[in-house]
Amino acid sequence: MMKYKFPLLISLGSLALVLTSCTAVSDPSSSPSSNPTSESTLSSATSSSAAGTSAPTAQSTAASETDQVTADQIIPTLSRPDTSEDQPPAEVTDPSIKQVSLRALARLSYAEEFAAVNDKGDLCLIAWANSGDGDGTATLSEAGLQCDEPAEVKTDGLSLRIEQTKDNPGVVLNMLPPDLTEDAVRTALLKIPGNHEDLRPPVEFGSTDFGLVSVAMLPETADGLGSISIPRPDGKDFTLDLD
Repeated sequence: MMKYKFPLLISLGSLALVLTSCTAVSDPSSSPSSNPTSESTLSSATSSSAAGTSAPTAQSTAASETDQVTADQIIPTLSRPDTSEDQPPAEVTDPSIKQVSLRALARLSYAEEFAAVNDKGDLCLIAWANSGDGDGTATLSEAGLQCDEPAEVKTDGLSLRIEQTKDNPGVVLNMLPPDLTEDAVRTALLKIPGNHEDLRPPVEFGSTDFGLVSVAMLPETADGLGSISIPRPDGKDFTLDLD
């Protein structure tokens, strides 16, 4: 009888060993490191993706703030109290113009020119054509007005045209972009045949104390020229369209 007990014990022991092994393999708790690793990898990937998405948004916002242009960056006197020189020769009746923002620009024989801001925050050029009579009897036209966003003015300047009539003088006036220097404008204008720097030349220019240059001429002169090219500091030409 004893010779049959030993094989039975071995068989039972083998069965127990197999069952234990199967339990160890199938039990999820026996591999504690597998799931946390996957979760950690997923979490890192999600964080990296979120960081990559948010960065351009922050950069775009910063770029937008940097590119914003205000009127007083082009006309610094707008941020200072006005003086007696900032009084226009006649009332500005346009209701959109902020009267307290009127500031004198360059002195010209062809026009009385002023800058101002309207209720939209646009920068405006306001001018009265001047007949230029040297005997104290000069005639002024009705006011001309042209406005644009400061960012556009920084790039293209502002221009207005007042047509000449039998009783009123006319002018084509251009407030140039702020990057155009007085020397560059002088050089370009003196290349025009017959132009000079004496009193009331065919094409006149003037500059403010802060370096903003304006160009003025009669409408007939502007029609004859068509355009004027002035070099910018970056080497490109600014084309002043006189049509």
